[in-house]
Amino acid sequence: MNRCKIYYLLTLCAITVLFASCSTSRRVALTEIRPMAAQKLMRKVERESPSFNSYGSKKVNIEYTLNNQKNSFSGQFKLKRNECLIASARKFTMTVGKGMITPDSIVFINYFDRSFLSGTFDDIKKVSGADVSFNLIEALLTGDISHIIDFEMFDRSFTSSIDSQMYRIDSPIKNITLAGKKNKNVLQQAGFDNISVWVDPQKYVVRKISLSDNKQNQKIGISYGNYESIKGDQYPQEVIFDYITPSQKASFTLSLSKSEVNSENDFSFSVPEKYEKLKLNGL
Repeated sequence: MNRCKIYYLLTLCAITVLFASCSTSRRVALTEIRPMAAQKLMRKVERESPSFNSYGSKKVNIEYTLNNQKNSFSGQFKLKRNECLIASARKFTMTVGKGMITPDSIVFINYFDRSFLSGTFDDIKKVSGADVSFNLIEALLTGDISHIIDFEMFDRSFTSSIDSQMYRIDSPIKNITLAGKKNKNVLQQAGFDNISVWVDPQKYVVRKISLSDNKQNQKIGISYGNYESIKGDQYPQEVIFDYITPSQKASFTLSLSKSEVNSENDFSFSVPEKYEKLKLNGL
């Protein structure tokens, strides 16, 4: 695999995936947290879901580790709800890449190699096996779990436990599904057996999501930290994604600052002329 292809795959992973285990806010004492049914708890989480037309961060630091090889870059992104995400990547002071993701298309520009990659989410599934969508990426960046999990699929008998001074819900994957995909349990098809969700007992925001596949011994963890109140809603300013298998370990940490909601943004996007076109499904 040449350098250009490696760059595109790492950039795709960094933007697509996007938990701090600690927070600066005061934690409720363990004795003050009363058990709560999973459905009631998740309804509280849903009520705290952010409401926005556009959301973005003018400064994003990304650190990633892939099989013990560490690297980092910076950038920024702007998100127009349900429509598009535009992100750029910088190394030192040089802009090395820019990408746009919509529900129907994916485009990444590599300014260093004067080329661009074009494809769809179906291409990502063919290349990596991951069933990713625009709505999933949007939800991961904003910490809006209501667009990731269909809360009504939690069994009424489930009661959350208390773990590390947070609410915790554990559920077999067969009992839940991804929001908007009630006829297709993507998580179960991907081989995952169980899901755990940790919820802040004060703000009712999600602090951590853990997916496990006991047969293949693989795990995915997503952590949210440093929540910031912006125009009355809570947005995570740190997102950590971990993927662990017996043969591979990958970790991505996104640290956001200068985040804005419903600001005037230019969402125009174009590819420079004479850039070489590459296809995502050809990587």
